[in-house]
Amino acid sequence: MKIGGLQKLTLVDYPNKIAATVFLTGCNFKCGFCHNSGLVDVKEVKNQPEIKESEFFDFLKSKQGLIDGICITGGEPTINSDLQSFIQRIKKLNFSIKLDTNGNNPETLQELIKHKLLDFIAMDIKTSQEKYEKAVGTKINIDNIKKSVEIIKKSGIDYEFRTTVVPGIVDREDVEKIGKWLKGTKKFVLQQFRNQKVLNKEFEKVVPYWDDTLKEFKKILEKYIENVELRI
Repeated sequence: MKIGGLQKLTLVDYPNKIAATVFLTGCNFKCGFCHNSGLVDVKEVKNQPEIKESEFFDFLKSKQGLIDGICITGGEPTINSDLQSFIQRIKKLNFSIKLDTNGNNPETLQELIKHKLLDFIAMDIKTSQEKYEKAVGTKINIDNIKKSVEIIKKSGIDYEFRTTVVPGIVDREDVEKIGKWLKGTKKFVLQQFRNQKVLNKEFEKVVPYWDDTLKEFKKILEKYIENVELRI
């Protein structure tokens, strides 16, 4: 497992938990607005400082009883063939697991849920289905994204879907379409776009929406989803 970073304490990444966040390198998407470029770009990944697994697990052992959970993020964690065994080792130390994912690997998600290895899932919804490839910067099978949404909704575990609201990628029409697509889901989060340290420097020129616009988007979503949160 290639570990590119470790945030030793977070009070915001895992809802209602004191947690640590581990960042895995590599991603199968190339979202230009991604702010974790050092974990995604092939050239930068090669230069990314790597944390040894042994160091990571030594850290976890030192935090038993002090923190509640571990957030696994990236990059995209599900591209790692050894993700299941990695999570199993963490679970044996009695930590809850939150997984961040782009939803492009529904089979992996299904396996992790089947083996009761996940306690919370946060899945990114990049934009409306029609504009997905524009958002992710590569060819994809949108059916994989749709399958992951349904797997998560039926999983019986806590989850949230979330969209980073990037001008040019997500507009009012897209928000309406996302609301209809995800109608009745448990929780949805709108996140403000930050134009620093992005994968594609062109997005540094993109001016984020005003907060009032995000509040308007929230109202649109609330027609379809009861629990909508803003992260500004």
